Amino acid sequence: MRHVAGLLASAAIAVVLPALTATAQLPSPAAPVATKSTAGETSPAVIPGDNIVIACDAVEKRAADSDVRVVLTISAVPGETAPGYAKVLATDEELLKDAVRVRIPQVPSLQDHTVGLDVYVVGAASAEHCDAGHMKIS
Repeated sequence: MRHVAGLLASAAIAVVLPALTATAQLPSPAAPVATKSTAGETSPAVIPGDNIVIACDAVEKRAADSDVRVVLTISAVPGETAPGYAKVLATDEELLKDAVRVRIPQVPSLQDHTVGLDVYVVGAASAEHCDAGHMKIS
């Protein structure tokens, strides 16, 4: 029931905020979408090992030789204890035509934390960044 309520809340967020520059979603068609959080919103929940897909302008417009990296940053959310590190690099990634697919890493103490998703695209001539919102690691 909690998953259905979260799915409905995420769908409502996606309808209300369709113009964000970056989105992250689970690969299934009915998956929740991570968006930039505002006060009172609930972040979609994922578990370590889940695959998510992130699409944003920087990834879509990247040069063929660009280096794309996804970083999960621990967010300071009331009630969550610090895991002992601030950021995790998602190393299991696959570049798609207009997006990047990454697996949520299985890192000790990452569960029960909210993370911000950032995508960095670095090419020979430029560097771009996308903020893909927040997700709750359950």
